[in-house]
Amino acid sequence: MGVHNNAHVPKESFPTFLWYAIEFFIVLGAAIGISMNSMGYFQKIGFTEEMTDWIFWGIIGAVFLIYYLIVRNFILKKPILSKI
Repeated sequence: MGVHNNAHVPKESFPTFLWYAIEFFIVLGAAIGISMNSMGYFQKIGFTEEMTDWIFWGIIGAVFLIYYLIVRNFILKKPILSKI
């Protein structure tokens, strides 16, 4: 059997958008976990069901803002998929 010299080897193992999607779902899972664990505290204080719904989604939004605006830009200081 002969050898072919026309094999295409991509530069990255996954497309770029898959890495961003994986990162997004990891942050989403962490945000939901943090929010679910903190809901017991707010229910003990005496917030109503409607208020705890707003607090739940507010905590998720706060985790996203903190990660994407502060952690990723200032602490990591380097894009995830940058060339070395």
